[in-house]
Amino acid sequence: MIAHITISTSRLQESLDFYQWLLQLPIDRRLPRPEGDIVFLGENETKLELIEDAAAERITAKGLSIGFTVQNLNKKLALLDSKQIPHSGIIAPAPGVRFAFVIDPNGCAIQLFEQKH
Repeated sequence: MIAHITISTSRLQESLDFYQWLLQLPIDRRLPRPEGDIVFLGENETKLELIEDAAAERITAKGLSIGFTVQNLNKKLALLDSKQIPHSGIIAPAPGVRFAFVIDPNGCAIQLFEQKH
């Protein structure tokens, strides 16, 4: 089982705001450090760990994304549109499965995944 996925960021507050606004990920714990805080987001699942690092560079990992399940993909895309945040169009590779991609403040590709049963 994956315990957490880590993103090093020079934009900690912007990243926290993004994930809490778009995905309602609560802060599970925050570890203050002189060189920058470590924050774990999420509950009852794999956590997203954000590590504040002034020297962190923008993520450019092609072919890698972090997928998050959403209840209503259209509503999430409308939220992104309301703040003029670009995203991919909806991809529907199979009946009942739809997703789209957005780039977080750190350059990390985020997949918003909706599955209807």
